[in-house]
Amino acid sequence: MVNTRSMSLRNEGNMEGTLAIGEDRISALDDELLQHVMSFLLSRDAVQTCVLARRWSTLWKSVRALRIKDDLATDSYKFVDELLRLRDPAPLNVCDIFDAYEDSDTEDPLAFCEEESNRIAPWLRYALLHQVRVLRVTAPVFPTDLVLVSSHLKRIELCLMQFEETLDLSSCQVLDVLEMTDCNIYESIFCQSLRHLNMKGGCFDNEIRYRISAPNLVSLQLAPESGLTPLLDSMPSLVTASVESSEEESHHCFTLPSCDEGCTREETFSVVLEGLSAATNLELTSDDLISVFRMDLKWSPVFSKLKTLLLNEWCVAGDFTGLVYFLQHSPILETLTLQFDIQTHKKQRVNGTDERYTPKKQSLLSKHFKIVKIVCGTMKDDARVYRALNMLCAHGVPLEKIDIQ
Repeated sequence: MVNTRSMSLRNEGNMEGTLAIGEDRISALDDELLQHVMSFLLSRDAVQTCVLARRWSTLWKSVRALRIKDDLATDSYKFVDELLRLRDPAPLNVCDIFDAYEDSDTEDPLAFCEEESNRIAPWLRYALLHQVRVLRVTAPVFPTDLVLVSSHLKRIELCLMQFEETLDLSSCQVLDVLEMTDCNIYESIFCQSLRHLNMKGGCFDNEIRYRISAPNLVSLQLAPESGLTPLLDSMPSLVTASVESSEEESHHCFTLPSCDEGCTREETFSVVLEGLSAATNLELTSDDLISVFRMDLKWSPVFSKLKTLLLNEWCVAGDFTGLVYFLQHSPILETLTLQFDIQTHKKQRVNGTDERYTPKKQSLLSKHFKIVKIVCGTMKDDARVYRALNMLCAHGVPLEKIDIQ
């Protein structure tokens, strides 16, 4: 019969002996692995590990990440200056600067922003000099005199920043991703290497239509809260794009009196659709029936690669001008989604539900067409749905290919 009690005591004794022999298991790791673990800490915390033991006294100096999260309006910036002065010249994988300043009632906002800019500019230069690959900055303003030059920087994430100078990233030779969240952009953006651009929240200028020139983009998301939709240069490699236009109803033209200070194209050029015409997957949404998308249709871009398309209320205007246009100029379209918002419906006037559309002799439907999804929430009696059904059937879309959600 097995004596389980003696076996248990024996196992406990073995475990205690093992722990006694290798008590400090973390120190058994090599320096490179320890520094990798430390790279996930805030730099202030990483420096404090120097008190653990003699071996740890200099490990923080070669950690390949700079992570700053402080109220830079205080003397905390002196810590960062000293950190960079004492740090070894090891390359950086990540530079993450987060200004935790929260008091927005500063007496002189312009002076405050200038002071913040002057503080972080040398830190960004340091990061670029040390071959940083990922750069994240959350601060009030981007340093106006800072030119980003790097053959290593692959990703930039910017938050809550204001740009009043051209953001020229052409000298970032391998930059792949640019993400801008809640940023106010009052200038053009240029980057040859950029493949993914994501801009959420914030605003563009309300008077000048600036440019985005990124010819190698594969994916694009523009979702500003306000301002003129930027002029998009050609993007022949584009696969997926989502553009929300938030222009005010007063902006129904392509150029304004001050346009010479922004875009350089003539009025005879498309603002958005020409640049998006190579997309395979496309979403175009606007709360304005007379949107920049509808105004762009007169330049007749052809969407020869387009397979999936999402449109909202703007395509209803002018007897479904926008929708009919895309059916005519998307030869391999497979999936179409019409998104009707309930709140927007309350603001819009639609024609009566007694409209009839005469069936067309020649169908506009793509031979690859699979389905139309009409998304209308719980309002299936929405007049726009009835009109859309009539129009789609008149243009050769069979009812079995229409799904009302």
